[in-house]
This record gives sequence, structure tokens and C-alpha cells, in this order.
Amino acid sequence: MPRAPLKASPEGRSPIMRVLLINPPTRRRPSPIGPIIRTLFYNSPPLGLAYLAAVLEQDGHEVTIVDCLVRDTSLAELAARAKALAPELIGITSTTPYYHAARETAAALHAVAPGASIGLGGAHVTANPELLLTDDCFSFGVRGEGELTLREIAACLAAGNDYRDVPGVVTVDQGSLRFAPPREYIENLDALPPPARRLLPIRDYRPLPNDQHRLPKTSMISSRGCPYGCVFCDKQVFGSRYRSHSPQRIVAEMHALEREFGVRDIAFVDSTFTPNRARVEAVLDAMEADPPRATWTCTGRANVLEEDLLRRMRRMNCWRIRVGVESGNEQILRDIRKGVTRQEVERTTRAADRLGLQVKVFFMIGHLGETRATIEESIRFARELPAKDVTVQINTPLRGTPQYEPSRTRGRMLTTDSSDFSFFQPVFVPEGLTAAELAAAHRRFYRRFYLRPITVWRHLKTIRGPVDVTKYFRALPLVIRLLFGRSDIG
Repeated sequence: MPRAPLKASPEGRSPIMRVLLINPPTRRRPSPIGPIIRTLFYNSPPLGLAYLAAVLEQDGHEVTIVDCLVRDTSLAELAARAKALAPELIGITSTTPYYHAARETAAALHAVAPGASIGLGGAHVTANPELLLTDDCFSFGVRGEGELTLREIAACLAAGNDYRDVPGVVTVDQGSLRFAPPREYIENLDALPPPARRLLPIRDYRPLPNDQHRLPKTSMISSRGCPYGCVFCDKQVFGSRYRSHSPQRIVAEMHALEREFGVRDIAFVDSTFTPNRARVEAVLDAMEADPPRATWTCTGRANVLEEDLLRRMRRMNCWRIRVGVESGNEQILRDIRKGVTRQEVERTTRAADRLGLQVKVFFMIGHLGETRATIEESIRFARELPAKDVTVQINTPLRGTPQYEPSRTRGRMLTTDSSDFSFFQPVFVPEGLTAAELAAAHRRFYRRFYLRPITVWRHLKTIRGPVDVTKYFRALPLVIRLLFGRSDIG
């Protein structure tokens, strides 16, 4: 089928490409943790696609975003929409657990948009470009940050030029991978336009019940990269060098969310909002100079957040901090290069609690070197902290992370099927443990944290009316699955 003719831009300067960006539908095989994964990870807009759309729109392209997850769009429904849109360029994002969904989506869209170039972006193709050798449904892959790469690809396609040498692109040429030069990281994030949130159904995204404070709520990214060296973290897309929007841009975007979408609560979903004290102080200075009305939350480093900083954050409408702890064992904290100590975690969480900030902590079990005793130590430590909520993940060595190679000799992988890499079921078992023990410890961690009077009280005292009562009823199915459901891959 020939491509539809390109249309001229309103100014007549250049042709307009029709671009379709997709968060693909997920149809996991029946799994006891499927509802948990969907609830935990797909309750906020895909801002990565919205940033891509904003850059493409700057160049005059017509962009449509379809987030199949938020409205449970089926593959058949997506294909029908793609056929009607007749895009020349299709971009699909993918995480490791749902690469199979991206592949199925690309294959289906070939049938309805045979003239379109179909690209794959995200962490999975960045770490595993060789998948393009076997999955010929993709025309190209984008490694690393995608905005400038996709902009140049669209320009090449619109002009009828070859895009294979655009920095950041990987393609297949006569059965071998062809790598264009790597794409440099975007140093000046303020040069990017704000994400095109109007292309997404913002009001359809509902936070987890225990993350709900004021509605409408949405997420925001104020930085990229992380300077810390946690061995389990995949940083191949955004890298280790920390880059931030300017404080003024951050506050301006908060005001825009309030003004344009009526947002009343914002979750900063940066890898870390607090890489160092100076950055936090600069953002708080900008907030104090032009105070946003919205409340907000962020992920903070226990080695950075002193009590005076937490007090300023609380004064500027921060209501919760999320703290990555990962383990209650000091040796494991050193081994995973977390860069924090138990003492720092205790100091920060207790100071936050005293100031009226809600505390959510993140733990992980199944580290290299983990034992039954160290798991129990983590559970005890979590119970000692003044935290209202906890998220517990199961260590999953991803290719490209510092722990990937050591994990091959210090334990065993139960599967190579990336669709099982959810971080909520055991796929890697460290020496001395079994998959059944890890799965049981995961459920036990949640039960011993939540099923105690102090945690119940911390939740009850936040109930302010019928809306809060309703959100807790809405949370019951998830809570029951986390506390009592299966979390294995059997």
C-alpha cells in the first residue's frame, strides 16, 4: 500500500508527518501477580511519550499518543485506530517485562500500516539491541534518550532521506546490527518543550489509593540521570550524570499543571529529586519566590535530607517523601553500593515523621549475598521505621546493570523470559535460598509490616471524609493480593 501524501505545514515551510506513539496493550499470560503489576506501574501518564510528542509537534508533525493501558485498549482496537490514522511513523515504548507486548503490537500494525516505519524505544532495546535481528517487525531501535533522535528520524522520513546514520539509531543491515554513532545526552533539559500532556487522557490516571492525597493528581519529571551507583539499577537510557531542569522551569511547569489541568497534587517521579543539598535548596528557593498551590511528593536520598531541608519542603506543600532503603543489613547496603546507612535512614524518616510528612519506604529482597537472616533483618528494620507505607520488590538482575555479570555465578536464573521480569516474583535466586523461600518472604514482609496496630493507625488518622473511605475500599483487592496471594512464576 503506498503511503498517503504528506501535507504541508500551516506555514508551508515543510511537510508534516503523521506520527503515532504507543504505550502497547499488555496481555500477559494468566499470572497471580498480573493485577498487582498493572495497578502498581500503570497509574500515571507515560511522560516519555509526551516529551517525544512535544518535540515532534515543535517541528510541525501531527502526533497522536495512544496509551493502551489506561483505557484497556485491545490490540484489535489499536490496529483499527492506526488504520484510520494512517501514520507514516510509529514509535512504541517498552520496558523489559512487556517487550513481548511491544513486539506483538508492531507485528499487528504492519498489517494495517504497511508503509509506516516502526521504531522501538526504551530501556529494553537500549540494553538488548540484538533483539532486532530476530524481530523484523521493527524498522529501527532508538538507544538512550529519544527526543532528538526521533526528531531527526522524522525529518529524514519527511524529506525521503536515509535515517540509519542518525545518532542513537540501531538497524539491521544484511543480517547484522548497524549502529549509528551514540546519541549524546541532552545537557540543557530546559531546551525541551514541556510534555504534551493534552494528548493524553490526564483525568483517567488515578493514583494508588495509598498515594492519593488530593485529586486531580499527576506526575512530573524534573531531572534525568542518577549519580549514585546502586548495582540493581538500569541507567542505560538516562545515564549516571545528573541533569536537571532549572528551578524556574520546574515551578513554571507546576503552575501550568494547575492552570491547564486543574492539578492539585504532583508526584515527582525522578530517579531522585534530591541528588545533593544544593539542588534541593535551589528548587525550594524558586518555590518560595512563586509558591505553587499544588501539594507534592518526591523520592529523596536519606544521606541528603537533613531536618532543615525537610522542614522547608513541608512548608512548601510537600506531604510525603519516598525513601529507597533496599535492605536493613549494613553489609548488603555496602555490597549493592546504596550509599546510605541504616543510621541515615532512621534519622531522615524520623525527622520527616516529626514534621508531619508521610513516609514511604522501598525495600528489595533477593540481593546477591542475601540470606534468610538478612531478609529477616530487613523486615525488622522496616517495622522500626516510622513509615506509613512500604513497597517490597524482588531483585531481578537486568542486563546492563552492575550486578548482571556477578549474578550469573552467585545464584541462578529461573527463566530467561523477560515477561516474567516484574520485580514482584522471583526470577533470580541467590545462593543458599530457594524461589519458594523468596516468594514466601515477599508476602511475609508485607504482612508483618501492614498487619499491626501502628500501621493501621497511621492510615486511619489520614481519613478525612467519604472520599478517603472509598479509596481504602478500592485498595482492598490489591492489599489482599500483596499479603496473601502467590508471587511465584509457576
